[in-house]
Amino acid sequence: MLNRITSLFVGVVLVLTLGVITAAAFTKTVTIKVEGMKCAKCSASVSKALKATEGVESAEVSSEKGEAVIKYDDQKLTEAKLREVINSTGFKAAEEKGQ
Repeated sequence: MLNRITSLFVGVVLVLTLGVITAAAFTKTVTIKVEGMKCAKCSASVSKALKATEGVESAEVSSEKGEAVIKYDDQKLTEAKLREVINSTGFKAAEEKGQ
């Protein structure tokens, strides 16, 4: 009986650990500088567009800092696509360094 409980416990721990590792492997966070935002409405429109994009888990956009911090599933979305979404709102996603 104790052996069966131990086996069950080990199995549950392995499944939970694998689930956490798998979820973490697909989630990426990026900070993109956004040019042209002047107020809360500006950052709200960028945030709304990002959050409506499939694969975006969260988006924190600040007009004060001039940036968007985006958590996304890198299996569904690329950083280039995130930049396209930002640009489609009428603001400009600053080019990555080295480009």
